[in-house]
Amino acid sequence: MTALGKFPYCAAMNSLLARPLTGSRRGFLRWLLASAAPLAVGCAQWKEIPDPDGKRGLPAASIADEAAVLDVIFWPVPYEASSDLFDGPHDPMSLLWREVDELAIDPETRQTLAHNGLQAGRIEHIEQWIERIGLPRPSDASEQLMQQASVTSEIANSRHRLPFRSGQQQEFAIRKTSASNQSVLFRQGDHSVGRMLIQPQFLLTVQARPDNDGRVRVRCWPRIEHGPFRQSYVSNDQAIRMNSSRDSWMLHDLAIDLPLNQNQTLILAPTADPFGLGKQMLTDLRPDGTHERVVILIRLARKPEPSL
Repeated sequence: MTALGKFPYCAAMNSLLARPLTGSRRGFLRWLLASAAPLAVGCAQWKEIPDPDGKRGLPAASIADEAAVLDVIFWPVPYEASSDLFDGPHDPMSLLWREVDELAIDPETRQTLAHNGLQAGRIEHIEQWIERIGLPRPSDASEQLMQQASVTSEIANSRHRLPFRSGQQQEFAIRKTSASNQSVLFRQGDHSVGRMLIQPQFLLTVQARPDNDGRVRVRCWPRIEHGPFRQSYVSNDQAIRMNSSRDSWMLHDLAIDLPLNQNQTLILAPTADPFGLGKQMLTDLRPDGTHERVVILIRLARKPEPSL
C-alpha cells in the first residue's frame, strides 16, 4: 500500500483516478478536486519533529588549562545584620574581619591603604562565613535585577568568573561615571595630592600570574578615568581605527600584590569609619537615605594546570 492508501479519503481518490475519464466524469472530478483541496494536506506523510536537544550553533568556549580562573565580586554588605551568634543586630563586617589575614599584605601597602580609608587582606573559604554571620550571598538574584534597573546604587553589584592567562589584565567598573565633578584626595605618608576631576569613574584593574610555589599571584590596583572623551586614530598593518579615551589617574601606590591558593580570597573594603578614597569608591548614599558599602572579593576558583 502506498503512503496515500493509508487514509480512506486518499484511497477513494486513488480508485477514482484509476477509472477512464468521460466528459461528465471529468467535470465532476474537477469540482471534487477543487472542493477537496483544503483536505489534501491529510494525504501527505507527517514530517518528523526536529529533536530539540539536537546540537545547534557554536560549541561552548573552553577554558585553557594554563589559565587561572578568578571570581571577581562586588558585594554589597549591610551595616547591620542578624545572626544566631548575636542577640541583636550587629555589623557583619566587624565579625568577618576577624577571619581576615591583614598581615598577608606588605606593611607599606597596608599603611597606604589605611591612610586612604581602605583595608585589605586574605581570607580562607569565605563562603563558609557568609550565612554564619548573617550576610546575604554575593550577587543575590533580586539585587541583580535591581542593579540592572539602575535603581539600587551607583556602585557596582556584580559577579564575574573569568579566565586569566599569565600576565593578562582585566578591568572592572567599581561605580558608574559621576554626573558631577568631584574633588579626589590621595594620601601617601606625609604627602597628599588633591585634584578636581571632571565626571570621574573609578575602575579596578586585575592581573594574575602563576607563582613559583604553585600559587597564583593576584595583583590589583584602582585607577580613575576623568575629563572629556578624546578621539584618536590607531593604525596597524591592516586598517586604521578610531579610538576614544579619557584621561586616566593610575593609583599604583594602592596596588595589592597577593599570592592565593585554591579557594582563597583577596578582600578589599572600606574601613569601619569610611573616609577618603575608600568612602568615595566603595560607599554610597541611596535615594531613600540609607547608606551602602561594597566589598571587593577576588577569589581563586581554579589554579592553572601546566600542559605536559
